[in-house]
Amino acid sequence: MNRTSLFALILATAATPALAGNITPVEPEPTPVAPVIVAPTYEWSGPYIGGQINYARAQTDGLLGVDGDGVLVGLRAGYDLDLGRTVVGGLLQYDIGEIELDPSGVEIDNILRVGGRVGYDLGRTLLYGLGGYTTADTNILGDTDGYFIGFGSETFITESVTFGVETIYHDFEDFDDASDVDTEAATVGVNLNFRF
Repeated sequence: MNRTSLFALILATAATPALAGNITPVEPEPTPVAPVIVAPTYEWSGPYIGGQINYARAQTDGLLGVDGDGVLVGLRAGYDLDLGRTVVGGLLQYDIGEIELDPSGVEIDNILRVGGRVGYDLGRTLLYGLGGYTTADTNILGDTDGYFIGFGSETFITESVTFGVETIYHDFEDFDDASDVDTEAATVGVNLNFRF
């Protein structure tokens, strides 16, 4: 075999694989990417405002010795600071309505609360105790002041809206026009809050 024939044979052998199949390289299939799910964040730090509705029951001692109940609606505002598992904050609540103390004709028309709360952060839910100063106004006996204590829970229903329940005990001393009348009141209610 001469050199020319050997050279032609080498060229033919080298060209055979290129002609035998597809010369376009095979692209690898893309690897499926799992969707990224972003978990909602529940941040208790910051201000909030909201509304509330309460069922209230009150009773007096002293000369009046009467009791009654009613419904109160109101506004609330506050600021919380999230310290990890502990949340502390200040609050302001104002309710209006009528708690009729039958048969005296006395009605408690509004209740104002200024105080604080301390709670345990469960992530989406906050369990807390609250307390502070309270004052109430009546239709004929003037106003009175005292203290309040209670407990509640608040749960995020979106990342900026919470729903809560509260039970609060109030102890009022001496109305302006009835110094010998002390009053106790308890409220149980629900609230809706917008957090910023």
